[in-house]
Amino acid sequence: MPLTFGREIINREVHDSADDRLGIVTDFTIDIESGHITNILVMIEPDINPQLLPWPTINGLLSVPVEEIDSVGKVIKLSE
Repeated sequence: MPLTFGREIINREVHDSADDRLGIVTDFTIDIESGHITNILVMIEPDINPQLLPWPTINGLLSVPVEEIDSVGKVIKLSE
């Protein structure tokens, strides 16, 4: 995902494949060499246990690889 697209996804809701809300995008990580976004960092909903999710947490934020993104519209929909 190109970095120029990055600012547009901050504060966007993230939903799983069942269309359940996981949280909102608060930040992202960047590959310095390519300049592409590699992961979105999601502040998950308080009732979700991050240990039950397939992605790691970084400083309390869920780190979701961009390869897991199915579509980006009003919400970011994940493939899982």
